[in-house]
Amino acid sequence: MKKTYVLITTVISLVALWGGYLFGNAVLPKNEVSDNPSEIGLKAHAVESFPEYAYEYDTVIDPDVLTANWFADTEYVKNMLESAKSEAMKLNAENTYYFVENAIITLGSYSNYLKYEDTLSVKIGNTVYGAYTEEGSSPIGGGKGYHEIFTTGDYVVRTYAEIVEACEKAKSGEVIFIPSDVSLDLTMEQKATPSGAYIYLKEGVTLASDRGFVREDGTISTGAKLYGTGIVNPSITSNFVYCEKNTRVTGITMQGPDPSKHLEHHFRAFSVSNPPGHDYYYLFPLCSGILLRGDNVEIDNCELSGFSSQAVSVASYENYFHHNYIHHNQTNGLGYGICFGHGGGLIEYNLFNYNRHSIAGSGPADSYYTARYNVEMGESLSHMFDMHGGRDRGDGTNIAGKYVDMYNNTFLSPMNPYYMRGVPVEYQNFYHNIVLNPKRNYNYSFFTGENVKIYDNIFGIEKQTVVK
Repeated sequence: MKKTYVLITTVISLVALWGGYLFGNAVLPKNEVSDNPSEIGLKAHAVESFPEYAYEYDTVIDPDVLTANWFADTEYVKNMLESAKSEAMKLNAENTYYFVENAIITLGSYSNYLKYEDTLSVKIGNTVYGAYTEEGSSPIGGGKGYHEIFTTGDYVVRTYAEIVEACEKAKSGEVIFIPSDVSLDLTMEQKATPSGAYIYLKEGVTLASDRGFVREDGTISTGAKLYGTGIVNPSITSNFVYCEKNTRVTGITMQGPDPSKHLEHHFRAFSVSNPPGHDYYYLFPLCSGILLRGDNVEIDNCELSGFSSQAVSVASYENYFHHNYIHHNQTNGLGYGICFGHGGGLIEYNLFNYNRHSIAGSGPADSYYTARYNVEMGESLSHMFDMHGGRDRGDGTNIAGKYVDMYNNTFLSPMNPYYMRGVPVEYQNFYHNIVLNPKRNYNYSFFTGENVKIYDNIFGIEKQTVVK
């Protein structure tokens, strides 16, 4: 195998966002007073330098998950990289690789994805199981290699005020482009749109950046970043983008302010004696990413994470969600990647991770979706795909949506792949999927019911056990 050289300092630089105090003998600066009265304030300690060594590895980790939103146990990553640095000093390449590998898996929230990346799909006889792409097509999750990356538009904007102005002026068919070096904190901006969201896309307008674009120097763009660091008004849901019909959001990174599970809040609302219930639960401040209120909306090649309520909220029809990386939307009781009220659409070629439910529906008779060629990377607070029944809505019916079609997905989490919580009006199918563990590990009552068909899936990725 061809040898590849890497610098351990390059790996360490990947986590520089947590500060130089993670490395060397530096400690957090104390509140020291300078001898010079004109220099009153914090005085940082010097960071001890160390030599750069080149090491030879049989393999270099190059994950194909493009992310700009990091949610990880920073203390664990710090310890792993400290160990990697120590081993590098000893010229012990094998152990260094182990520590760096585990640090990168933790830092990037890759879960089981790297372990099973080469077995996300398998062909047995004439049937292909699991998520796959055709040769030469865009990668699952978008990013590098995505086929339709915008590099400019009819309006090129860099500030929130410019975005609002462009949204007011743009006509159907026009593109509002945000360059990749733009990073906007929307938290304290005054919402200047009629929708209650920070950004309002009128009919036919595209909001774009260049996630996945390979620059001349070989670096890869993660797209412009829209983020929030808090919720200004806890009494209303904070929303990033509102979409009218025929709009599109592509190539953009959005990071909400709340990637946490909030297990304690859910427990206090529903599991104590005399629980206060939903009225108390919904006092919690909520945030959502993209609201679809017009039909035929396309969301593609985006990274969407950190939203306590839902990354994508759908109340419209015939929508298309593809080649996105959707993760860390996981507040217990809510925490949805893509959530359907009324309406639905096609969901394909997405990466999901660390969501409570990656796909969910409230389940009225006009709620539906098809999910195919998606990968659940390994972490989920609850079952991954979902459709509520009438009991959840309290409407006196047992209806669980119009239909749900799930095929050729790969589920790398030990949680149940889906839960059908009522009876679909037409059908619910689950076939040609790969599920991490053997069938006996799951609550099979979640999978079966009236108008429901589950057949010809692999339960147990290790042994590739087909359950007909």
